[in-house]
Amino acid sequence: MLRQPRQAGDFPPASGPILDALIIGGGVSGLCAAWRLRRAGVENLLLLEVGDQLGGTALAGTLQGRPVAWGAHYINIPPAEADCVHTLLQDLGVITGYDAAGRPQVVPEYLLRWPHERLFIEGQWTEDLDPGAGAGAGEVEVLRQFEDDMLRWTLYQGRDGRRAFALPLRYSSRDSVLRELDQLTMLQYLRGKNWNSPRLDWLVDYACRDDYGTSLAQVSAWAGIHYHACRYYDRRLHDQYPADTLTWPEGNGFLVRRLAAKLASAQWRSQVAVLRVEPSGDEVRAGCIDTRTGECFSLRAKSAVYAGKLHTLPSVVQGLPGPQLQALGALSYCAWLVAAVQVSRLPQSRGAPPAWDNVLYGSSSLGYVAADHQQQGALGQGNRVLLYHLPLVRQVAQARRQLLERDHAFWAGQVMADLRQAHPDIEEVVERIDLYRWGHAMVQPLPGVIWGEGSRLRDQACGALSLASCDTTGLPLFEEACFAGIRAAEQCLARLGKGDETLLKGLGDG
Repeated sequence: MLRQPRQAGDFPPASGPILDALIIGGGVSGLCAAWRLRRAGVENLLLLEVGDQLGGTALAGTLQGRPVAWGAHYINIPPAEADCVHTLLQDLGVITGYDAAGRPQVVPEYLLRWPHERLFIEGQWTEDLDPGAGAGAGEVEVLRQFEDDMLRWTLYQGRDGRRAFALPLRYSSRDSVLRELDQLTMLQYLRGKNWNSPRLDWLVDYACRDDYGTSLAQVSAWAGIHYHACRYYDRRLHDQYPADTLTWPEGNGFLVRRLAAKLASAQWRSQVAVLRVEPSGDEVRAGCIDTRTGECFSLRAKSAVYAGKLHTLPSVVQGLPGPQLQALGALSYCAWLVAAVQVSRLPQSRGAPPAWDNVLYGSSSLGYVAADHQQQGALGQGNRVLLYHLPLVRQVAQARRQLLERDHAFWAGQVMADLRQAHPDIEEVVERIDLYRWGHAMVQPLPGVIWGEGSRLRDQACGALSLASCDTTGLPLFEEACFAGIRAAEQCLARLGKGDETLLKGLGDG
């Protein structure tokens, strides 16, 4: 029903009044666009989501009445320059104010509870994610050199006075010497420093797979450094600015729910696929189908935001110029498996006690997150859910097919085999494994994606249609989705003649 080609004649003429704004996609970017438009007083808008609930890759659900994050499950306190993210989080009641030094204050229960993380390495669990435990002096020295290098980049400012690695990334320094890092892989960057430590390789590879679904050997060096340098992670900066993790039992679904609450019930619809979009200079026509009933209908809007995955754009939007089609076609996405492993009790561990994030050294997975870690009194009591994450980052087309074609028994077996190395009694405690498969989970920031020519084309408007989602910037982060949605909404406001002060002051003239 959804894959067959659709012509304009397949959809009846639009019957209702023209909308001021149409938003296609109900993930974080689309919801942020709707939030921004309503903030400026635009009420005649409609958000459409193809799924049965809002959230996109921040989707949340429930298992036996327990909240579960099927997608993104945390953010960090945004750095000072992230103006639009600060404004949003204040409006959502996450940031409650600022201290005398300008550091944001958040609701205490949203801060990640201790213990934060642990690493299974050399047969036992160790606190934190430091792979230097038990390493020789040479490898420890390389790890510390890398830590110092990332601190240098955190504090580095370009000749234009901007941070080298800002968040949102469009606020970063425009110095050419920095943007040239986008032409290297992170592995090439490490080797250029003469760092040849397997433990450092693992640490950096883990970070890249965690945030970007992309391996050390694939990811842009600019993106790889950005992970470590955009926030004040280094312990030596702890007193200067917070970089605390914020999380909820339903993960970023908590933020989705609060964003959705800003919309009136008539301002959004789920289970509607937009199959054809015809943008012109003064309006956008959209051909839609209700996936429950098969009914086709049309909408007209004075402005629109496309907040879906950008690889779908060429199949939907008519009249895209060739260079833009080429830029969109160059995007690559990793596939991702999330397994909710329900256990009757915590599996046995040797070494450090259970934490929120439980990482397995050398595994192709990211380990697991304790889904109920944030719930008061939940530790060690009754059934638990361990959320296991497996990014499929290599040979993505083949991995995507395997993710779809291989059955539950195969993937459950993979999960159990991985967990068994750290928990010998895992078979005794597992009661059920539920799977969520993401075919196009995260855009991969390969070399050239962030600052290459395609980056300009990916957020180039098509008539009255603006493009959003974090795919426009190339980093699959909540903050980038927020920025992209707000930027697209402000372009719509300009078309509607709604004068409003920008929330993106960090853009300057860029």
